[in-house]
This record gives sequence, structure tokens and C-alpha cells, in this order.
Amino acid sequence: MTCRLEQAEAALQLVLAMPGAVVVYGAGGEVLLANAAAAAMLAMPPGASLAGMTAADVTRRLAELGFYGPGEREAQLRRALDADPAASHRRLLCATDGRWYEMAFLPLPGGRRAMVTTDITQYRQAEIAAWERLRLTDAALRQNPSGIGIYDREMRLMLHNDAYESLLNVAPGSLRIGMSFDEVTDAVISGMAGDAEGQAGFEARRHVDRSQSNQFLHLRSDGVAMRAISQPLSDGGFMVVLEDVTPLHAAEAEAKRRADLLDAVLAALPHSVCVYGADSRLLMVNAACRRIFKDDEVAIGDHLLDTLRRREEGGIFMDRRDPEETFRRRFNFNRPPVIRMCADGTVLTGITAPLPDGGHISVISDITALHRAEFEAQRRAALLQVMMDSMRHGICLFDRDCQVVAVNRLACTLTGLSEQELAPGAALEDLRRIQLERGQFGAGQAGVDVFKWRAQRVAPNLEAYTRVTADGRCIEVSTDPTPDGGFVRIYSDVTAERRAVAEIERARIAAEEASSAKTRFLATMSHELRTPLNAVIGFSEALVDEVDPQNVQEFARTILEAGRHLLSLIDEVLAVAQAGAGALQIELRPLYLPSILEGILRLMRPAAEAAEVSLALEPLPALPRANADERRLRQILLNLTANALKFTPMGGSVTLGASLPQPDVVEITVSDTGIGIAADQLERAFEPFVQLETSHARRYGGSGLGLYLARALAHAMEATLVLDSERGSGTVARLRLKAVKP
Repeated sequence: MTCRLEQAEAALQLVLAMPGAVVVYGAGGEVLLANAAAAAMLAMPPGASLAGMTAADVTRRLAELGFYGPGEREAQLRRALDADPAASHRRLLCATDGRWYEMAFLPLPGGRRAMVTTDITQYRQAEIAAWERLRLTDAALRQNPSGIGIYDREMRLMLHNDAYESLLNVAPGSLRIGMSFDEVTDAVISGMAGDAEGQAGFEARRHVDRSQSNQFLHLRSDGVAMRAISQPLSDGGFMVVLEDVTPLHAAEAEAKRRADLLDAVLAALPHSVCVYGADSRLLMVNAACRRIFKDDEVAIGDHLLDTLRRREEGGIFMDRRDPEETFRRRFNFNRPPVIRMCADGTVLTGITAPLPDGGHISVISDITALHRAEFEAQRRAALLQVMMDSMRHGICLFDRDCQVVAVNRLACTLTGLSEQELAPGAALEDLRRIQLERGQFGAGQAGVDVFKWRAQRVAPNLEAYTRVTADGRCIEVSTDPTPDGGFVRIYSDVTAERRAVAEIERARIAAEEASSAKTRFLATMSHELRTPLNAVIGFSEALVDEVDPQNVQEFARTILEAGRHLLSLIDEVLAVAQAGAGALQIELRPLYLPSILEGILRLMRPAAEAAEVSLALEPLPALPRANADERRLRQILLNLTANALKFTPMGGSVTLGASLPQPDVVEITVSDTGIGIAADQLERAFEPFVQLETSHARRYGGSGLGLYLARALAHAMEATLVLDSERGSGTVARLRLKAVKP
């Protein structure tokens, strides 16, 4: 009986030491047994018992703690309680704190059932709680009074205590010193009326050899279990010790029942459970171990190291490991669960926990389905990341706590943050501060204002706004809430679009200005053409009736000048039309520039004298010949000189010059001390039909085509023409021609 009790205690210790939570229910749903892990899982106070609770109470407690995940608690409770208690089933649960549990319900004999819950996120060492109960039981057994009766060699009663009579269930005072053992036996048998089995038992023990130690258990009709121990004495007599072992007998019966129950639980568990002694030899193993490892050779008494060697040599695992190293690591009970892949594709995870006797328990679970699910989730996550990285927009997903969940590479670029800074878990507030420091919200107080404005808008609302980064890019940011309370931010670089819109707007303005310039040109040309035509018509009419030869000659000279002026205007318009159509005829040849510049000086001197402007040619250095069309070059220089004379007030000066700024470039300059041109109007001066003075009553005449035509002719000769000027400081026209190598 003691052996059975020790076995029951060992089995109880085994279940209570298991790292997974185990709860055994009776046929009526009451809690019969629960280990420490179950109490911890239910967040019970330390040392609290589940006694008195039912399956509904446990299930409701699990629902309140979030083991069934989010949702309506009563609905979760109904679903859990509606499961068939007679059927074996298991559930994979994701608690609200993110931990995963496998909950298995296993039917047991007698209508009982067991609930085994395993934390597959991180196996936890089960707390052993049975030792305190055993200690209390031992203390209670020691404190129970024992009955003692001492007999001499003649088998006569020499001494006894009150407990001896009480335990023999005889009337107080019935036993007397000097009574023979047979008389004592008769008194006991006579007091057992109606208990034939008990009477027969005492009768059979009447003739037991008292010179040898022996003991027996007697169950009284009133339910008391009495143990009698007969011990020989040195004088030939013997001593009988009676003990009320009713609690012990009940405990043995309960231990046997629990042992049977635990054997059934272990046999039904889907996890491999092996118990090793302090000598690392196998003490207990369940059927799941042989099924998982496909190993029928494992036997009680096998040394752990021999088992590890046999499995490594049998090629059970895909990765080969040193059995001695694996054996040593088994005793590192604080290490995380070990995961290994079997050759058949099965994935196993194991954890070990120490036992009070110096041994340990090893629990190995088949997590193939979970491993495959995690692999598939990782594969899909990687595929989703590739898709996100391939998008033309930056995307950043935040959870309900405004922390980063996922992000693509383009989002890092557009936000000015690194991949490490945008790692999952980064807080939005911290990211904004980094962006502020890097000037992503703008420079100075403007950036601080944007930061404060964004900091007030923490809630994920449907919104969109645009900001300019430190490097000048225009980023459009839109926010859309997600069903889980988070939100997704989409970043789009609209710099090119904004620039295109700005270019279109500038083109529109330029087109409007060009149209306006053409209108002004027509008005100006009408005025410019009417002036010589009026002179031709007026003097021609006067010439018809004029008889004075001197007047006739003067009128004819005036008509000739007006006609030539009109012809020059028409030539300019024609040249502009040819330049616009790309029909300018250019014949390039080496030209000697000093003679050309002197010719321009002679031709324009009369106009300079009429305008009372000094016209001079600077001393020229030794110049190489320049590659140009002589007629077109003269036309350019005449236009530039005429322009300089026109915009230089009386008393001013116009100077022609030439230099060699580079070995292969000859630069001709026309400088004046005139009114100059504003810097923002320099390029507009070269546009066709543009006159910087637009009124019909302007001070300076002209068609507005001179500079445009001069630059067009320069480009046709592969030359460049630019203006250097400031308002009120005169103008320098620079014509650069290619020099001809000698």
C-alpha cells in the first residue's frame, strides 16, 4: 500500500510539475484537479485553489482574461460551453495580449474530462504545489494519537492506553491488565456484532506468530481505518501499535484514483512527456513520445544520453548535433524552447523543467502546423513588402497607438527618415521631432508652426495636405483610417507635377505676352510704315505741281529717304520671317574684322553726329580672322550700333571694340552710356515683337525686331550674342565668333 501511495504521489507530482495548465473536471463539471499553471493562467492569487469552481466558472474566467481573443464575452462563453464534453477536441486561441495557446479537451473514464492548455508562445515552467499539501498531511498523521498495547511472553496484556481501547472499538474499561491476548481478541470480536468480515479477520489473526514483525489493516463498520503493527520485544513479548489511518487510507484511495486519472491524462496528451530521475534514467513516458519520435525502443530505465545518441544516429533530425552537447544543454532550465526540424518535415519544440528529487521532466510538442502557418505568414509578409516597395508612392502603416507597423523604402526617402528610424514600433511623435530637426517641415519658425499644427492632429482622420521638404521637394501626404483603429499614410512626390503646372502657367503668361507683343508690334509697325508712306505720298503730291527745280530736288531726296527707310523695315520683317522658318542663307568664310568695324564706324558716324553722340572705335589688338557671313555680320553690328545710338542721350558715347578672350573665340563689343536695361528685362529684349517701352507716344522708335534679328543671325553663324546692362548704367552687347586657326 505504501508503494501505491508513493506511486500516486509521484504521478501527482508529475502532473503538477507540467509546464502546461491542466484542469480535470468531474462528471458534473466540478473541478477535481488543477495544477499551479492553471491557477496562474486564471490569474488566481498565489496559493489559491480552484476547489469549488466549475467548468463554466473557469471558462468565464478565461474569457474575462481575454484567452478567447476580442469579442463579446457571453458569446465566447456559450461557444466554449456548447462543445461536447464527451468528445476529444482542441482549440488554438489567440489571447488579447497577443499570446497563443493550444487548449485540448480530453475525455476520461467515468464521465470525467481534462483540459490541457499549453502556452506555445513561450513554455513556462510549471510550479509544483503538491509538496505543501503532502507536508501538511504528514504533520497531521504524526499528530494523530496512536493506541499502544504491550503483551508479555505469555501473551498477557501488560500495558495499554485509552487510544488502544478506542481504536479497538471496545467499551472504555473493558480491557484489564493481565487479560490474555485471546480474551482481548474475544472482547473485540464480541463488539463487532454484524461485522462478520471483521470478526473473521480478527479470528484469523489470533494465531499470528508474534515473534515476527507484522501488520494489518482493519476497516471498522463505522468507517474508521485502523492499522495494527505487531513488533516483538526483547523479553519475548510483543507490542501492538494501533493507528487511526482513516485519512491515510482515504488518501491512498484518492491517490489510486488520481494515479489512474493521471495515467489516462498522460496517455491522451498530444505532447511527448518523459520523466527522468536524478541519474538521467527514464522513469515515465507516455504514448505520444513513441508516436512523435516513431521510437518503440524507448524503455523505462534507459539513460537519456543513450536515447539522444540513438536518435541522432537514426537520422531523425535534419540537422545533426553532438549528443553530449545536447545532453548537457538539457539541464539549462532557463533557456528558451528548442525548435528542431525532423527529416520527415515535422517540427518539434521542447522544454525541460526540474523536479524536486533532482530529476527533470521533458515535454516535446509537435508544432508543425504552427511552424507552417508562421512560414506562410512570413512569406506573405515578404511578398507584401515587395509589393509595397514597388509602389510609386511612399506608404507607412500605423496602429491605434500611432506606432509604425509597416513601411516601404520610398516612404523613408520622402519623409527624410532612415529605415532604422522607421522600424516597426517607432512612435509617430518621435518621428515628427526628427523631421523637425532635419528641416523636413521647413526652415525656421515656419517649420516649427507646421510641427505644432501636425502634433495637434493625432487622431487618424481622413485628410490630405502638402508640405515642402528641406531639399525643396513638394510632398503630398494623405491619411486614411484603418478598421483596427490605426491609419495609413501615403506620401507622393508631386514636385514634377507642381513644376509642370508652374511651367504651363509660365507658358500661358508668355503666350499672352507674345500675343500682346504681336498686337503692339502691329500697332507699332502701322505707325512706323505710315510715317515714311505719308512722306512719300505727301511730297509726291507736292512734286506734281512744283516747278522750282531746287524744291523738286529736295522733295525727290525726301521721297528717296522715306522709301529706303520703308524698304529697311520690310527687310527686317522678311529676315525675321526667314529666321522663324529656318530659311536664313548663311555663307561662312574667314573675315578680317578691323576693316568691317571701320566700315561700320563710317556708316554710322552721320547718325551719331545727328544724335550728338560720340562714336569711336577702340584700338584693336592683333586679331585672327573670324568665321562669319560678312553681310549678316554687318547687319548685326549695324543693328547693335543703331540700337546703342538710339538709347544713348545727347552727350553720351558709343564705343566699338574687339578682343580675344579665348584662343578660339573673338569677341566684338558695342558699348554705350545710355539708359540701360533692368536685369530682369535682358532676355525679353531678344524676344520678337517686344519693345520695352510699349506706349505709342514712346520716346524711341523702332519695330522691336532689331535685337531678335541680331541674335537669330548670330546663332545662324554659330555665334553667341548677350547683353550686359543695368538700369541707368549703359549697355554692352557682346558678340562672340569662332576664330579661324592660322
